[in-house]
Amino acid sequence: MTQVEQLASIFSQVDKEFSMKKFDDKLQVQKIVYLLQEYGVSLGYSYEWYIRGPYCKQVSADAHIVLDTDVMPQPPEQVHLNADQIKQFNDILSVHFNDTTWLEIAASIVYLKKQHYSEDALDDIVGYLIEDLSYGYKNFDESLVRQVIDELNTLNFLNA
Repeated sequence: MTQVEQLASIFSQVDKEFSMKKFDDKLQVQKIVYLLQEYGVSLGYSYEWYIRGPYCKQVSADAHIVLDTDVMPQPPEQVHLNADQIKQFNDILSVHFNDTTWLEIAASIVYLKKQHYSEDALDDIVGYLIEDLSYGYKNFDESLVRQVIDELNTLNFLNA
């Protein structure tokens, strides 16, 4: 079983038509796979901070293979994935799968909380997303950032 086979299986199990054609498509793939992995689905991808939040070069390469070569998806269990866990993830987050801004904020919050602000208050992350990142390329609305944090808390994404 390879990460490509796992990704093909995941793409076939969630309520999203995946693509790598446009920038937003690529960003959505990155953030959905990152959040899925943080939800507990072990995929073995290593993410690092990039301009638009957590990024993994291998996810992009694997997604292109899956989508450009029509890799035949296998049932999750055949590629060592938990189908119930993927379904639960889909059930709670599919409403946001096409919302690039929500996904970018959510993945950034989860990444920053885990990697850099584990002992700090969530307000420090809000400040970073609003002040530091907004200066460079994005103007995140504070109320939206706080709304995403509330939702992530409700979904237990931010529990240490």
